[in-house]
Amino acid sequence: MTRILLPVLLLLSVCCCGQRTVTMNRLWEEPQVHVAFQGYVISFRIKDIDKALLLLAETGDSTYGLSSRLDTLGRYELELYPAIRNQYRTRLEPLLQRGVGAFLILSGRAEIRNPKHKNVPSVTADITDGTRDEPTMLVNFYDPKNNRLLFMGHMATEMYNKDPGLD
Repeated sequence: MTRILLPVLLLLSVCCCGQRTVTMNRLWEEPQVHVAFQGYVISFRIKDIDKALLLLAETGDSTYGLSSRLDTLGRYELELYPAIRNQYRTRLEPLLQRGVGAFLILSGRAEIRNPKHKNVPSVTADITDGTRDEPTMLVNFYDPKNNRLLFMGHMATEMYNKDPGLD
């Protein structure tokens, strides 16, 4: 019995280590970028997006440049879908889903509203390592109240322990 139970327990502990709860920090400034994803709205500040782009460039990834070049007086609304291989319509969509969106949510630098427009104070992050060929992580975020997917994105593996700094 012990021979069967021990491998099962080890398998379960490996599967569970990729999840963590992330508390969202209060954003002191109004976010300008709003992403609709399966009924949820995830909002980011342009200042945080630009800071994350600088950190991403430090890892050697300059795919998206050093700045989002977004006007801080503007309001940007877009919609993303659960598949990573989307037909993106703007340059902002892949930047958020494949570049810095997952990092900002993992850092607590987002404001999230559920389909009933209520604030989501924390999320559950399910992190899956990428392959050796692609040094990225797939991160799925879930609403802890109902376990619904609220965002799906990629993040450079080197960004996992980066600190976005203070406001």
